[in-house]
Amino acid sequence: MTEPLRYLAGAWSFERRLDDRRAGRVYTVTGSAVFGATSEESTIAYAETGSLTGDGQPPAAVERRLTWHDEGDARVLIRFADGREYLRLDFGSGHAEGNHPCAPDTYLVTLTAEDDDAWTETWDVTGPAKDYTAVTRYTRHR
Repeated sequence: MTEPLRYLAGAWSFERRLDDRRAGRVYTVTGSAVFGATSEESTIAYAETGSLTGDGQPPAAVERRLTWHDEGDARVLIRFADGREYLRLDFGSGHAEGNHPCAPDTYLVTLTAEDDDAWTETWDVTGPAKDYTAVTRYTRHR
């Protein structure tokens, strides 16, 4: 993936499965995500909305906002909505791996493009406070 922001631009549906090993629970989030234009060149905004369900609890609305910044050579800097750095990824090999420093836990992520219309994001989070895996599969709206 030589131009990750161009690949990601547009609307996506997603389903996320979160396996919380510490609590022995499984949660699912279904929703939609949009990678849209911003006023900054080489930057796109990520907006996610969905519904979290699992373990007999009533559904809960969830949302997430990020910005993705093209750093050239298939490298991307992702920032939280408030501007703090979240993650750096290099898509030069067609997929990306990274880590998000959030002591005391370790957050490792892998993003893999399956084809032009589907990609997967896998988080493995371990440490004294958290122990879970979250796998999200995105499919492009056509």
